[in-house]
Amino acid sequence: MPHTKIRVPVQKRSIEKKHRIVEAARTAFAQSGYFPVTIPQIAKHAGISTGTVYAYFHDKRDILLICMQQFRDERLADFTEKLHQLETTNDLRQTVRDILGILVDAHDQYSRKYHDDLMSLKYSDAEIGAFLDSTIAVLTEAILDKLKAHGYVLRHPREQSMLASMLVDAVQNELSWPQLPEVDYDREIVIEDTADIILSMVKRTDSAE
Repeated sequence: MPHTKIRVPVQKRSIEKKHRIVEAARTAFAQSGYFPVTIPQIAKHAGISTGTVYAYFHDKRDILLICMQQFRDERLADFTEKLHQLETTNDLRQTVRDILGILVDAHDQYSRKYHDDLMSLKYSDAEIGAFLDSTIAVLTEAILDKLKAHGYVLRHPREQSMLASMLVDAVQNELSWPQLPEVDYDREIVIEDTADIILSMVKRTDSAE
């Protein structure tokens, strides 16, 4: 739908209207994925006209970027808080398992379809790809900070930091949703194997190379 100018809401009513649009989109994306959802559907869920949506946003992608930013801010805050709540004990393996569990639980608000759509966009939209990569980097840094609180760091930080980010990304992709029923899949085994890899990458901060 053509438009000439995007409205920047100032009045309370306009701000609330834009908020309703974003919340409606977040719910629709989370349930159905990104690609199947249309602007008219978002407008209907928000209780406004399709034209009003275009008064505040250029297109559906414009709305998606705001939804992604809000979700990241909320999830990172929650993830960081739960990491802080983990007790710093001598059982590093259990800590790693707990961290992986928190990471997986952070995805319980949206469907695999939405995740798969975002992964598709990651490789076709440079801005979305950069945003998702930066999110993984922040999550990885938070995890490494928690391990450091236990007295452990990466053995070879420069070489292994990328591997750590890839592990975090893989854990999210493979563990966050139930797999197909016919697939012989055990979440706990995957967590244990991932923990083994992470433990092999770290060393005591007071140890020599």
